[in-house]
Amino acid sequence: MYSLSLFFLLIFFSTTGSGIGAENEKLIEAARRDGKIVWYTNVGESQEIAKAFEKKYPFLKVEVLRLTTYPLLNRILNEARAGVYAYDVLRHSAFPMNLLIEKGLVQPYRSPERASFEKGWLDNEGYWTSTDDNYFVIGYNTAMVSKADAPQDWEDLLKPVWRGKIGMDPDDHLLYGGLEEKWGEKRAGDFFRKLAQQKIQFRKGHTLLAQLIAAGEYPMGFVYAHRVELMKSQGAPVDWVSTMNPIISTIGPLALGAKPAHPNAGKLLIDFALSREGQRLLQSIYRIPSRTDMEPRSPNLNRQHLSLLPLSPSLADREQEWKRKFLAIFGLPK
Repeated sequence: MYSLSLFFLLIFFSTTGSGIGAENEKLIEAARRDGKIVWYTNVGESQEIAKAFEKKYPFLKVEVLRLTTYPLLNRILNEARAGVYAYDVLRHSAFPMNLLIEKGLVQPYRSPERASFEKGWLDNEGYWTSTDDNYFVIGYNTAMVSKADAPQDWEDLLKPVWRGKIGMDPDDHLLYGGLEEKWGEKRAGDFFRKLAQQKIQFRKGHTLLAQLIAAGEYPMGFVYAHRVELMKSQGAPVDWVSTMNPIISTIGPLALGAKPAHPNAGKLLIDFALSREGQRLLQSIYRIPSRTDMEPRSPNLNRQHLSLLPLSPSLADREQEWKRKFLAIFGLPK
């Protein structure tokens, strides 16, 4: 009986594996007939993914159009009004992706790689899966602040010792939004009003803030975790706090165009970007992959130990209200 059961088990896995392989081969052959992919994206790292994809599939050419977030959104909307659907694959920010879904400008594609992504990093309907994350964290200068003295959670930022010593981007309203989602409007509002009394030092740009922290202009500030990890690797005296609860995270939704001229090649590119191979490539250039089965680049980045709160595209309608509240609390210009 045992040997018979083992025989049927082997047959099951053999035929299942063959089926998956056959489906992949069909997609590759169909993609070969497509010949190319047009990829609209708002991140520079897409070029690296495209080059690696072309190396793996030399019969395909990836045309990458890279623009910043809102110019890219405007281009897509303007093209759609003119009846033009030039992109096969789209990688955009979370909230613009929600608008594109509502307007029917992307379509569902349930990549087999989605099995390795958790809820919050993909949607139930199959429209998008996140490629990589931006973690909003407290970065600090290790020559000015010891790990033991660094804030461990949000309330620690309200201590008198940090008055006038915290840097922040004036566009960081997503921090407010994330805490409102986690804590509710009253607690988030009360916390930010207290934080506003800390004489926050506003400077535009998270990369600039990280550089200023490394230079010692500010002991600490709100920065991206992957930027701090890169600077650490280059010898900068910086680190970041991994114990904040929650850590607000923005995601990078990847989707198939609504009317792609090269649909099969587009699907193959999405599969590659979400695969361990594609995600390792993002990790190698100091991005944080969204896939859950990746070994972290450093112990700090072990997602099993982080209280991550990804901001879903479905929250897009609340962004302007978050921004209004944030600017009002800090007395910043609209």
